[in-house]
Amino acid sequence: MCRLLGMLSLKRANASKYILEDPCSLFAQSKADPERLQGDGWGIGFYVNGHPRLVKSGGPVYMEYEALSSAVRHAKSRVILAHIRRASNPRGLPREKLLGEENSQPFSYGRYIFAHNGIITIPDELSDALGSWRGRIRGLNDSEVYFWFLMKELHEGMGLASALRRLEETLEGLWEEVRQKHPDKKQPYVGLNMILSDGEGLYAYCRHGGHGGRSLCFKDRPVFEMSYVLSEDGLVIASEKTNLEEEWRPISDGELLMGRIAGDEIVLESKRVL
Repeated sequence: MCRLLGMLSLKRANASKYILEDPCSLFAQSKADPERLQGDGWGIGFYVNGHPRLVKSGGPVYMEYEALSSAVRHAKSRVILAHIRRASNPRGLPREKLLGEENSQPFSYGRYIFAHNGIITIPDELSDALGSWRGRIRGLNDSEVYFWFLMKELHEGMGLASALRRLEETLEGLWEEVRQKHPDKKQPYVGLNMILSDGEGLYAYCRHGGHGGRSLCFKDRPVFEMSYVLSEDGLVIASEKTNLEEEWRPISDGELLMGRIAGDEIVLESKRVL
């Protein structure tokens, strides 16, 4: 179970409040539950002159505070994504193969930056559906397969909501074909939560399917239920709220939240994907 955060600001800013300083900052979440440590890599994504820039590590974020804080301070942008990783292992690989910068998130392509929280339980089968795009996969993170599926669909002209719907339809169709080969698995995915940016807007999709567990810090919400807060200065979207003083609102299961800058304000739109 990974944790993720995205911030869209009217002016260039850094996200130190939400990543480092809040009571339930991303850094605090990494070690909030000793039985669910987020120790398998971390990353910050932002934009420099309109181009994605990533700073990533394959190490435990709670042991790399100085590197994280340096990355956060230097990541000054209108759009920032952050991710801390608790690695999933649907292929049953040796642990050392799951780690490293190539498996850490966010991922980027063209103008896009992407981060995912969840598990694609049949990543090899979904990889086969990528066609020539399969060759772009660099690591062994199932989330990367999700990322390239979306990139393929967007590149071919599909809108984001339709691409997300196509993803789930593809996963369900593949599952019907191969479920007998995976007797140890119950479904084709566990969580499709993601945050995506194209450098201009911030998009978040919450898809948890009702899986159990409670949030890491305050333990007052379902663990896969994403939240957001909108202020005069910006929009923040996170796996769970990072503080109690702001008015965090939940994102519903199957909802795509989209934020864009329009003049001197951020405009929100919501779509039902499923």
